[in-house]
Amino acid sequence: MEEPRTAEYLREAGASSEPSGTGQNASKKRRTTASGRPGDASKASKKKKAFKPRRRVAPDYFVHETDNDMLLIISNIGDGQDRPPRKVAKRKRQVPAKKQQLQRVLRPGAAGARKREKGGAPAAKEPVLGGQAEESGAAAGASWGERLPVEILVRIFQSLVASEGAVPLLCRVARVCRLWYGAASNPVLWQTVSIGFCWVEPGKKQPPQTEKRILSTMEWLVLNRFSLLRDFALCHWKSHVPVVLQALAESCPLLVSLKLTHCSGVTTKSLSALAERCPRLESLNLQNSQVDSSAVVSFLEAAGSRIRQLWLTYSSRMNAIVATLLSGCCLGLRLLEVNTEIKQSSQHLQLAVEQLQATCQQLQVLRLLNVIWSLKPSPRSAPTSLGFPQLEELCLATTSYSFVSDSVLQKILQASTRLRVLDLRGCFRVTPKGLQELPCPDLEHLHLGLYCSDNHLLLPSEGSHLLTWKWHRSLQELDLAGQSFSERDLERAMAAFGQGSSRAALQSLNLTGTKVTVSTVSALIIRCPALSYLNLSSCRYLPRGMKKVYRGQDDIRQCLSKLLASADEPAASQDPS
Repeated sequence: MEEPRTAEYLREAGASSEPSGTGQNASKKRRTTASGRPGDASKASKKKKAFKPRRRVAPDYFVHETDNDMLLIISNIGDGQDRPPRKVAKRKRQVPAKKQQLQRVLRPGAAGARKREKGGAPAAKEPVLGGQAEESGAAAGASWGERLPVEILVRIFQSLVASEGAVPLLCRVARVCRLWYGAASNPVLWQTVSIGFCWVEPGKKQPPQTEKRILSTMEWLVLNRFSLLRDFALCHWKSHVPVVLQALAESCPLLVSLKLTHCSGVTTKSLSALAERCPRLESLNLQNSQVDSSAVVSFLEAAGSRIRQLWLTYSSRMNAIVATLLSGCCLGLRLLEVNTEIKQSSQHLQLAVEQLQATCQQLQVLRLLNVIWSLKPSPRSAPTSLGFPQLEELCLATTSYSFVSDSVLQKILQASTRLRVLDLRGCFRVTPKGLQELPCPDLEHLHLGLYCSDNHLLLPSEGSHLLTWKWHRSLQELDLAGQSFSERDLERAMAAFGQGSSRAALQSLNLTGTKVTVSTVSALIIRCPALSYLNLSSCRYLPRGMKKVYRGQDDIRQCLSKLLASADEPAASQDPS
C-alpha cells in the first residue's frame, strides 16, 4: 500500500541528514555540441574545468537577541575605509562580446552624442545599464536566500509552527536548501509537537516494513529534534505507544504536557517512566484512550504532587482514580475534567464533593461533561467542607439525566466568589431562585440551555429577570435555549441590559425556542451595541423569516431593521406557529 505524503516527509526527516538539492553539480552530465567539432568539444571541456562552485560569502553583520524578544542586526565592519573591496570587476570580463557591445551603445555619452548628431536635445537622465551594476544586482538576487540570517528564518518558522504545527511543516521546509534545513533543525521550533497516525487508513493494520519505518522515524525525531520538547500529543495510535513514551522519558526532561487521544496499549511501566524522568510534567490528558486505571493510579502516586491539569474519560473502573484524588495526592490540582465515551455506561459516578474540596483547594476549573453523577455522602470523619475558593469555571453540562439541584449547586459553589463561567446546560432541576443565591457577583458566562426532550420536565415560567438583574453589568454570554419563561418575564429580563451608567457587556445571546417577542428583541439590540451573536431559531412569536441565527454586528443591525418594519405591520401578518 502506498503511504501518504505526510509519512514520506516524516521518514525523510529521519532518514536523511542533508536536504535535497546539494549535489546538483555532481549529477550534471557532460554536454556535447550539436556539430560535434573537436574545437567546440575542447571549449566545452575548458568551460567545465574552469567552473568553480560559488562559495557562500560571509555576512557583514551579526544578529543579537535582546531581552525584549527582538533581533538586532549589527554590522561587524568599521568605517568605509576599512571595508575590503569587493571583487566585482572580475565578473565584467565574463560578459559576452555582444552584451558588451550593447552596453557601449546604451551608455549615456553615446546616446547623447547620437541625439546631438541628429539635432535632438539630450535626455535629462539616462538609465545606467553598465555591466558592474547589472552583475552585482544579479548576484544579490541569486544569493539572497544564502545570506538571510538564520535567526530571521527561525522567527518566520515560529509563526508558521504556531498556526500549522511543527509536523509536517518543518519536515517539508527542511528539504528546500541547507540554510532552511539548519533553521528547521533548531530545537526551539520543536517545543510543541502533535503527531497523528497518518500512515494507513483508520482501522487497518500497516505492513511490517511500514511499521519499522514508523518506529525509526519517531526514534530519530526524539533523539535529534525533541531536546527542548514541552508539549507533546499523540493521536489515534493503537500500537507502539509504550515505545514512544519510553523514548520521551529518556530524551525529553523538559516535558510539561502529555496528551494521548484515541490511543490504546498504555502501560503502567511507560507512565511510571515519565513520572520518574520528567520532573516538570504537570499536565496529563488521557481522554478517549484505553488506559488501565492501575496505570493512572501509579502515575498519580508518583507524580501527583506536581500535577496541575488532569483530563480523564469516565468508565466503570474509574472509582480507583477518584479515590486516589480524594486521598490528597494532588493537592496542587488546578483543572479536573471528566467526560464520557460515545457509548455511555449505565452506571453513574458518585462523587464526594466535600472531600474533593478538602484535598483540592487550589482547583480553578471543574468540568463533568455529560457525566451522570450524584453526591456521595461524606463520612463523619471527613473534614468540614471549605468549598472551592479559587474556582473560576464550573461545567456540569449534560444531554442525559441530571441530579444537579439548587442544593447541590450551593454546596459546590458556597465559597466560589471568583466564578466567571457557569455551564448548567441540561440541568433542569436548577431554578432561577437558586442561581440568584450564589455568592459569585461577577459572572460572565451563563449557560442554561436545554437541548433534550422537555416534554416530561416541569420548567419554571417565571424568574429569568432574577438572573439578568443580578449579573447585567458583567454578563457577556447568556444561553436560555429551550426554557419556558413567559413573554412578560423575558421582557423584564432583557430590560436589565443597558441600565445605569455602565455600558452593556452582552456579546452573545441564545434564545432558541423561547417566547421572546418582537418588541423585546428590538429593544435589546438597541441597548446592547456590543452584541455580535443572536440566536432566534424556533422563536414562535417572531415573524416568518426572522427565526434564525445572526452573526456579526452588521447582520444584527439588519435584523433590527426588519423587526422594526414588521412591528408596523398588522399583527395578523405575524406567524404564531
